Amino acid sequence: MVRRLPPAPRGLLRSANAASALPEYAGSVRAEFLTIFAWNLAVGVLVVAANAFRSVGTPMGYLVVAVNWVQGALVWGTDSLAIQTGRLEPGLSTALGRSGVYELTAFVAIAVATRGVMVYHQQSGPRWKEKFERVRSPRDWTLSRREATVLLAGIALLAVANYREAVMIAEAVG
Repeated sequence: MVRRLPPAPRGLLRSANAASALPEYAGSVRAEFLTIFAWNLAVGVLVVAANAFRSVGTPMGYLVVAVNWVQGALVWGTDSLAIQTGRLEPGLSTALGRSGVYELTAFVAIAVATRGVMVYHQQSGPRWKEKFERVRSPRDWTLSRREATVLLAGIALLAVANYREAVMIAEAVG
């Protein structure tokens, strides 16, 4: 017998959603796109900055991306989107019809492309006890052609997803 859990209260995370920090609708698709894209580029920069730290061989930018995926799932699962467009039915068409999965995929591409920008490293655990040692300088950072391609593709995917989101917001607000 499969026991189903009760659904989480709708809108539970609306005030904790990162998008709640953004201003109301910017007034045009272009202005909304620029606002959303700037916000998400800042998250991308945070991913790259976190990749400067590596713990036991794992770039910390991966942790930032994992937290973003979990946060996105919780926001969608509790219907805590900043702008409500009606109930979202769970399914592949819903996930692929919205911009969130593309934004998160773009963050994965950014994290993977910049995994080599390490400056500080922890050799062993436990991670909360060992200090990070400086092992490189930012001047040593390089990107291979493949990494640069993945990075640019991630930024392009982020831009397309953000434009799509801006259009959807403009249609919803109206």
